[in-house]
Amino acid sequence: MDSYREVVFKLKDKEEESLIVEDLNIFNFTKFYVEDDVEQSESFLKLYFSLTDDQDKDVLQILSKYNLELISDQIIKEKNWLEEWIKSVQVFEFIDGVWINPYDNKKVEKPGLVLNIIPGSAFGTGTHVTTKLAAKLLSKVGCQGKCVLDVGTGSGILAVYAKKMGAKYVRAIDNDIFAIEKAKEAARLNQVDIDIQMSDLLKDVELDIKFDVIVSNIIAEVLIELIKDAKFHEILNNKADIIFSGIIKEREEIMLEESKKCGLELKERVEDSGWVALWLQKVI
Repeated sequence: MDSYREVVFKLKDKEEESLIVEDLNIFNFTKFYVEDDVEQSESFLKLYFSLTDDQDKDVLQILSKYNLELISDQIIKEKNWLEEWIKSVQVFEFIDGVWINPYDNKKVEKPGLVLNIIPGSAFGTGTHVTTKLAAKLLSKVGCQGKCVLDVGTGSGILAVYAKKMGAKYVRAIDNDIFAIEKAKEAARLNQVDIDIQMSDLLKDVELDIKFDVIVSNIIAEVLIELIKDAKFHEILNNKADIIFSGIIKEREEIMLEESKKCGLELKERVEDSGWVALWLQKVI
């Protein structure tokens, strides 16, 4: 069983959280999550580092400018990590009518859809606001009978949701092997067929299928890189719907400017806690 270094910091506010998440994503570090203690109105940043490399030094250096309060720094086994997650995360309503079940041995009966997402190495079990915003727009777009591409799938939650909404075909890609394994686990637990592949954005994506919907919950800088990729328009059908989340409010304007340049039209925006998600449509 793998062991990890777990470092936990207390966060001051949502603005600080958004800046930190942006920095970590720019550095391409994904093995972290933010845990909210609703009763105490506190949030904690939990980071996990492999003991076989020294990435922790670089990541902690990046975070040093925030003067975060260190809560704990310890070596733990993944099983202990998962057990602590399961203690802290209960069955919850992800978005209206969609529930997240974090247990691998308990069936949950709820009105609407239930997504089985087990906590683990990949960032995201649906608790972060950016994932919820993406899912809300995915609900509005609809997936019935459509081909959907999830770029930067993480735990696979959006890919699973798309498939459970009736998508004809779903491809989920990520450049992190831990995320790929968690996405495969999510597909198995939810008994859905998802094509899960390793790829750095669209680099290794074949042009064998044109997609009706693309969803990506990353950050503005990476999303801009994505839409400027020559493959982006090649893999999308005309009038394809694009859902982008993970955009901090301060980056929304530049995201919209670049989207317009790339032939994307804004259909709707949603915002929560300083984060923005956009529903765009391909017009050329």
